[in-house]
Amino acid sequence: MAQGNHALINGNVFTADDAQPSATAVAIHNGIIVYVGNDDKAAREAAGQDSEVTDLAGRSATPGLIDAHCHPLPYGDSLANIDLQTGVQSVQDILDRVREAATKTPPGQWLAGWGYYTQTIREGRPPNRRELDSVAPDHPVALTQRSGHEAATNSLGLKLGGYTRDTLDPEGGLIERDEQGELTGVLIENATHALGDAATPDVTPERAEANLRRAVESFLSFGITSVGEAHLTNSDALRLYQKVQSNKSTPRVRFNLMLAHRFALEAIETLGIETGFGSEWLRVGPMKFFLDGTEGQRTARISQPYQDDAGNTGMWMFSTDEFRERIIRAHLAGWQCAVHAIGDAAIELTLDAYRDAQRQLSRPDIRHRIEHASLLRPDLVDRLAHENVIPVPGGRFASNDYPVLIERFGAERVRWYQPWNSLLERNIPVPVSSDAPVQSPDPARNLWAIVNSRSEFDRDHIMQPEERINLEETLLAYTRNGAYASHEEHRKGTLKPGLLGDVTVFNTDLAAVDPLDLDQVRADMTIVAGEVAFRSDGVNGSH
Repeated sequence: MAQGNHALINGNVFTADDAQPSATAVAIHNGIIVYVGNDDKAAREAAGQDSEVTDLAGRSATPGLIDAHCHPLPYGDSLANIDLQTGVQSVQDILDRVREAATKTPPGQWLAGWGYYTQTIREGRPPNRRELDSVAPDHPVALTQRSGHEAATNSLGLKLGGYTRDTLDPEGGLIERDEQGELTGVLIENATHALGDAATPDVTPERAEANLRRAVESFLSFGITSVGEAHLTNSDALRLYQKVQSNKSTPRVRFNLMLAHRFALEAIETLGIETGFGSEWLRVGPMKFFLDGTEGQRTARISQPYQDDAGNTGMWMFSTDEFRERIIRAHLAGWQCAVHAIGDAAIELTLDAYRDAQRQLSRPDIRHRIEHASLLRPDLVDRLAHENVIPVPGGRFASNDYPVLIERFGAERVRWYQPWNSLLERNIPVPVSSDAPVQSPDPARNLWAIVNSRSEFDRDHIMQPEERINLEETLLAYTRNGAYASHEEHRKGTLKPGLLGDVTVFNTDLAAVDPLDLDQVRADMTIVAGEVAFRSDGVNGSH
């Protein structure tokens, strides 16, 4: 069978190409699309002799899905660590899992878990240090809340992280204390960093590589062919991505790397590297900044106080003057910028910083981004459109956090929480992201959440009736818009001749699925550069 040659026939093909929105057949030759149309014979011939031929039998095929923002290394690690999401309803559930892990792990080694969510824990909190000490006295423990913005640890973890009663809260962080001033073991935002640094030596190069490969396998199983690495922070991680992507014998996804400004800004100013450096497999993307926190911890920076915490308007993760200065430096150095900004005050400051940078050096097609861009206002939506800034919302953020959002902001402000339809109506090319491991990268769950705008906690409740968009618009966001957000629309994101041969095949005709059942669909096949990178059980091609 010829490598990189594949014909897909007899299907319902969504192309994301305005000139030819639909087709029944696609041909890929040497990893590049060479035919899109309605002639199965022509597709076979265009793919070439000894091509693999897949009879779609009416199933949907789309351009390879693009997850515009996630964290592959933590995601891969979370798949191997203590599961704190599935079936966790109480502090005792978490303690039982930590105790079980301790019995299987040599004393002194870290016990790591990911995904607890206080809103579904009966006590409304994670275990405290004393509770964790009772089940793991000889192991340091690091449990991360699913947002990644909070952690819980035990006494040994606090010791190894250098936390004491006298440790001051860091800028943009909080070390939780009880009424007597003793540390509870709960760390918020930048206060989690020392804990993470202490646990890092346990992550060997071999383990890190296994984590990344595990994440790649998972992405491919969901039909995801391109991934935005949202926060690359060190040279070891950069070398790892290069190593994994250089191995052509194993299935790969395409990576767009966002480099943390603390790690990369000074270096790139010296080297002269700009956004876009790299290849179709591993590409340097935006410079990444963290400006505020998140809704769950009430650390997202907002213009009006939290509804359930009067007087609190959230946190800045670092000085706003320094933020403005570093944005301008990255812009002048030729970089697309991507800023984590969830609260409306953080979004407004980011737009102001981008405007100031453009005034110093006009770069009309730079496509600066705002990651999450969650709590918007009508005026901010208009500014995003007029100033050509791309918001990158999380597909399930509203659906999976709706009760918390109502508590934090009230219904009036939640009306403008990641307003998909309002953004698209202003011709803003919004991509889709999962922020994995914050949320699952499973596209079916994102499709369900975006198309239906319903709460996962009450599937009968429509959260934002005005903001629902249809399936086609959501697929465009998952494909063409994702490519546009990384300046790659001329290489991928659309099924048309000359573009990369990346295709996602679903197990059914998506157009025939009841929108309320979209979370049940799955990927049958994932094709990257014309090669089958994932095939579900029982799905076969032919010569």
